Amino acid sequence: MRISAARRLLGQRPADPKVRHPAVVRAMAMLMVLVMLPHLLHLPIWVSTLGFVLSGLRVLASEYPTLRWPQRLLHPLLITLLAALAGVMLRVDYGYFLGRDPSVAFLFILVAAKFAEMRNRSDVTILLCLSMFLLITQYFHTQSILSALTTLPAVLALGNALGVARAPDTVTPLQPRLALVGTLLLQGLPLAALLFVVFPRLPGPMWSLPEDAMATSGLSDRMNPGSIGELSRSDAVAFRVEFDGPIPAPAQRYWRGPVMHEFDGRGWHADGTAVPVRLRGGTENALNYTVMLQPHRRKWLFALDQAVSPPRSSDQPGIAARTLGQLMSNGQILSEERVSQVLRYRQQSVPGASFDIGQAPAANTLALPGRNPRAAALAHDLRAGSGSDQEFIARVLAHFNTEPFHYTLRPQLLGDRPVDEFLFDTREGFCEHYASAFTVLLRAAGIPARVVTGYQGGEMNGDYMIVRQSDAHAWSEAWLDGRWRRFDPTAAVSPERVEQGISGALPDENALPRIARADTSDWLRQWQLRVDAVNHAWQRWVVDFDNDTQSEIRSKLGIPAPELWQITVGILGVAAIWVLLLLRSPFDKQTHPSREERAWRQVVNWLHEQGIERQPQETPQELLTRAAGRLPAQKALLGSLAELFDALRFQALDDDTRATRWAQWQRLKRELPRSRCRLRRCST
Repeated sequence: MRISAARRLLGQRPADPKVRHPAVVRAMAMLMVLVMLPHLLHLPIWVSTLGFVLSGLRVLASEYPTLRWPQRLLHPLLITLLAALAGVMLRVDYGYFLGRDPSVAFLFILVAAKFAEMRNRSDVTILLCLSMFLLITQYFHTQSILSALTTLPAVLALGNALGVARAPDTVTPLQPRLALVGTLLLQGLPLAALLFVVFPRLPGPMWSLPEDAMATSGLSDRMNPGSIGELSRSDAVAFRVEFDGPIPAPAQRYWRGPVMHEFDGRGWHADGTAVPVRLRGGTENALNYTVMLQPHRRKWLFALDQAVSPPRSSDQPGIAARTLGQLMSNGQILSEERVSQVLRYRQQSVPGASFDIGQAPAANTLALPGRNPRAAALAHDLRAGSGSDQEFIARVLAHFNTEPFHYTLRPQLLGDRPVDEFLFDTREGFCEHYASAFTVLLRAAGIPARVVTGYQGGEMNGDYMIVRQSDAHAWSEAWLDGRWRRFDPTAAVSPERVEQGISGALPDENALPRIARADTSDWLRQWQLRVDAVNHAWQRWVVDFDNDTQSEIRSKLGIPAPELWQITVGILGVAAIWVLLLLRSPFDKQTHPSREERAWRQVVNWLHEQGIERQPQETPQELLTRAAGRLPAQKALLGSLAELFDALRFQALDDDTRATRWAQWQRLKRELPRSRCRLRRCST
């Protein structure tokens, strides 16, 4: 005891107690499983396997202490060498080490290694902190509602492990512990929700996720035969749209994307010469809507053809909205940065309007390599019998309509002269085949033309529209009467593609995604739409809840923007009120300890210094009886304390008797410090 007293006098911390109780290991093991599971889809198989093997060995060593081989494998030196080797393997596997994916994988291994070598209370504390951070890192990969749902049981396990680690000698059953943690979470939920809504937010994200964290599907700046057809096999959401007013008709749902002028005889690509412009003309019939664009790691945004203004973060009066992109001279909208996370923007369009840039088209809108001579000859024949450009275009569309062309998602492969082979040999193709051939015919006839890619259609789901990758489409634009005008040759072959979507045009196409197929059962389609509605609400009101959304809500409620001092006073006031409510909460079943309980805790602490720990579910009488057997020199004193505590705590005594017994208890308890000794001395 002299060593303990000296440590207290010198301000030194006592020895770090060992983790002996199996309940601590079990609680930490449950936490490890729930924290690691969300990462399995994002880590290499060997990393996940290593983490769970280390955790399993630690549980095995705790549950079966007589087994020696798990303890030998969990030697601290071996674990350290294994973690270092894993770091080297991660560097080789990923090609770099200081990045999101290898860093998360290395943290995963470190958490498992720390659990494997857990020996002392300090190890438990460190492991709890690391587990919290590892749990948060799953949001580096995805911020979906599913990831939030997987976080909830991990948080419950975290609270349970924290409670067990703080009081391992008084472990209660699992269900009451989880109920207590759940109650604490529910009590804090209203305050957290209030702060989430009213706490000021910075205008724009504090950081953006790495580009490789996001989806890569979507349109490209190149279009080759089969490229859009391949994309149409995906049911992934491209973007969602909320309209302020009437919903445009299906034939008006052309969502403009990359515009392509350059043709190499086989494929099309953008030339990158477009410049920012401002459109001339009124916007009386404009549609206002909000687009929630999924990440595609490109700069282009999508809008109904034709957009008449650049995208903005908000258009509410009194809100300082930010411009999120530029309207280019080719009608495309480009963002200032690559879209590496979900982007929400306000847009205005006039469906069906022609695009007037006030200048003649570039020379490359007539360029035509000589790799498709039969297509050029067809254009000359159709041109010879046409009195105007409009009549020629009508004859080309009639050619597609009357000749045996077929709209299919699985056309025959084309060779070095794809346009010629499509027009005269195979006569079957997807939208990119028809748009490419139509544009080539117009250029061969001396009409400036270009290809536009994007999406056509969209499915309503409640109050918003879903545009999927399966709605990807390509069409053409021709320069007529000083304006660019849209022509869709696919509609001449398959009008159902525009009016009913791809499922109406290809009802028997098994290559389409399940959601886009006509034979999909109603209940499955409704289920998928409901799931999408939940994801949309989560994205709209939680993930995308930013400064602009907060300002819009405040503007609609007529609440002015608060000053900093008002925010501070408000938060402190709400926190104070909430604490008072919690103190009076019916859920709070705890009371202040009595003087007898406080005195008993001092005795338990004294026994702890002698090396005697209180066992779970052990009564005070049983503890003091067991201690008397291990401390013979204090047997009489401990026996008297046991009788007095039993009388004071559980017997009905009058005031005089209670005062007498309390004085006796105090006198006997004061004798404990004078008789402190180590276990090995008192047992002799």
